[in-house]
Amino acid sequence: MAKFETISQSLFDSRAKEAILRTPLRKEVNLKDVEIIKNNVLRLGDKQIKMTPDAFKGICKIVGLPVGFDKTFSSAFGDKARQALVNRLKVAVQAKGATTLSLVVNPETREIIGIQKDPRDLISNQTFLDTTSSIINKYGLEVNNFSVGSNGGVVINAASPKNSWGIQGLADEDFYGGISFINNPDTSFRVSPFLHRLACANGMIGTAFQETLALGQMDGRSMENFWAQLNSLAERGFKPSMFDDKVRLAMNTNASLFELESAHDNLKFMSDADHRELEAWTPLHTTRAAFHNAKIDTILLSPAQKKCAKTGTSIWELVNGITHFATHDNSFKINDYDRRRLQVQASQLLMKNYDMANIVASPF
Repeated sequence: MAKFETISQSLFDSRAKEAILRTPLRKEVNLKDVEIIKNNVLRLGDKQIKMTPDAFKGICKIVGLPVGFDKTFSSAFGDKARQALVNRLKVAVQAKGATTLSLVVNPETREIIGIQKDPRDLISNQTFLDTTSSIINKYGLEVNNFSVGSNGGVVINAASPKNSWGIQGLADEDFYGGISFINNPDTSFRVSPFLHRLACANGMIGTAFQETLALGQMDGRSMENFWAQLNSLAERGFKPSMFDDKVRLAMNTNASLFELESAHDNLKFMSDADHRELEAWTPLHTTRAAFHNAKIDTILLSPAQKKCAKTGTSIWELVNGITHFATHDNSFKINDYDRRRLQVQASQLLMKNYDMANIVASPF
């Protein structure tokens, strides 16, 4: 059984200081003063300011442009047409009475990293840390890791050996339950179940579980509801509902080629590992070779066809491959904050509707 590891108080204090220093700045502006110059440049008055892709998505959301349509429109008509469309929609939204929005700014680079409709959606890292510490102390949790992103986002995973539970009838599927605390410019303050697998010490951040709670405001009523739901989760040892059934289904469902490629690409994007080096966690090379030996060229398959192409890797094996890569030092260069992003992606994979789940055996 792998060791249950926690961080020292000195490391916690150091990361807390870093998180406070990186707390994003917020500036409320009038919508009429904002104009999109490029997909990464915004004009505010007479100033041009760089912005991230997430910030651009934020303004698209505010003006009512779905992300999927945005991508399709951009591919068909180009970036200039997309920028013109967003600016036209902005004028239409303005005419309906929406006049202000909140720019979220990186304090170090002065780059816009988020654009929000409601300024109350952003909770400071100091408030986040104060609330997180209260929760950790109340439920006797121990901090397993603490990550701070370049955008000021913070992730703290905390669990406890006292909250141990397993899945009946399955060997080596025992877990310590806990909480993942997340605060970032995109989603604000959220808490989700955190699962520490005993057999290999893999960690998973369960943002896709129904128990994930969002704390957008700190008023008395919001906090009362927040604590009530946390108490309910704590009474179950922080075990997500339907988790057993989902794990059994994941064990008995093969991943599609699309799901395997997506997991592989995420690991490669987050780290400096090459395709062959990732084979131990996402066996894409051997899977493609097997298809090619069967006279199927995977390069020519469309995304829809890949979703119907069954691999020899189960969803559960793929989930554990992602969490193992994210949790352990495998000698590859990977940002600590990106490790937490992979742990989130693992839970999203576990909780999705699997591509192979609807395949029906046919007599024809």
